[in-house]
Amino acid sequence: MLLLAGLLAVAGASAGISVVPASPAAAQGTLLVPQALVRQSGVVTGSVGALATYDQAGSTVVPAGVVSLGPGPHRTYRSYRLPPTIAESDVWGISVRTHLNAPAKAQQVLTWYLRNFTTNRWTKLDTNVEIDAAEAGTWYDLDFYALGTLADYISPTGELQVRTTATNRPTITHLDTEWIEIDHGPRPTTPGWQPPLGTRWQYQLQPPVVVDVTGTAWDDGAIVVPEAFDIDLYEADGVTPAAATVAAVHGRGARAICYVSAGSYEDWRPDAAAFPAVVLGRGNGWPGERWLDVRRRDLLVPIMAARVAQCVTAGFDSVEFDNVDGVSNRTGFPLSQADQIEYNRALADLAHSFGLSVGLKNDLAHLTPLFSWFDYAINEQCSQYAECTLYDPWTDAGKHVVQVEYSAALGAFCPDAIAHGRSGIKKSLDLTALPYSPCT
Repeated sequence: MLLLAGLLAVAGASAGISVVPASPAAAQGTLLVPQALVRQSGVVTGSVGALATYDQAGSTVVPAGVVSLGPGPHRTYRSYRLPPTIAESDVWGISVRTHLNAPAKAQQVLTWYLRNFTTNRWTKLDTNVEIDAAEAGTWYDLDFYALGTLADYISPTGELQVRTTATNRPTITHLDTEWIEIDHGPRPTTPGWQPPLGTRWQYQLQPPVVVDVTGTAWDDGAIVVPEAFDIDLYEADGVTPAAATVAAVHGRGARAICYVSAGSYEDWRPDAAAFPAVVLGRGNGWPGERWLDVRRRDLLVPIMAARVAQCVTAGFDSVEFDNVDGVSNRTGFPLSQADQIEYNRALADLAHSFGLSVGLKNDLAHLTPLFSWFDYAINEQCSQYAECTLYDPWTDAGKHVVQVEYSAALGAFCPDAIAHGRSGIKKSLDLTALPYSPCT
């Protein structure tokens, strides 16, 4: 058993300075290595220095190169230090990357946390839900993403802390590496048309699209027209890409957003046969729809790429991916938060690779780690569920946010939407052309 309460310099790196790992190759930010290992309870063996080197593989455990947690229940945290060259205000992403040999969640529940220095409480990241019986006892990469206000996870002295806890089963978890990846500095730039803050939105998914629709603005009673039409990829026949409708939208000086459900299978789509049975989960409550296994990016992203290519061919200006919050629902798959975040980031990268801007539909849990990937956001019923303030960082940064309400009265949500820069609109659940009731 080893307790290290002070700062320990890692060979080849001074305190808090990133190391370049042999793996994972996907790391893009500044990598911080842990400087101290603090046992709070249970059995913890090994040196914090072991966590700096990615050197375990297969199922073999080399004890000298790991930190072992357990057997039995345990709580331990690792302390990190933000380098003085990185200003807290420049940090726009925090993720925890670990390479471990651990039991499946069914054998032992392991939970990771980041310390919130504002509340002095531990904020849960996720569990070992990704590890099943086939992966248990082998070396596996787990990633976790910080949610909420990132400054809360950095102390006034630049410290960050990652905690792991386990339940009371007699298993052992071995950590080969653990790093914090810090994204900082200039954010990625994205191509394509970017909807300006407050763009007047029309949301119509049921054909035929009425491009000459008008509405009465709640704030001043003026007769107004949409500046952007969020419509289905296909025309009313469900097969032909909506080039004619897009041309009509453009003819009225408006923009066209291509609606694509990227997180659900829809049995009426012309490419429905492209989805293998292995990715089809539970029904999502809409007739003919089932949740998709977003862990299988290898299978799903090529299907979505074909759809986005059709969006481009039809002349759309942007794309909206729907049903990208499966992890918050009963999908039939053991999804982790990282699974959802990484799938959604892959979708955003896909849209940008085709020269289109991209909107994030709902997925409120991941507004922070997806902020720099998505160009704007579309929310349903944030007023009804008292969630609208979660979008303040988006509008404060000049990112367009569409607020769609289905049951709340215009007078109940428009004042707040206008005050916070959101483009508010009231629609019916079937998303036909009418009603079209914008706040402004």
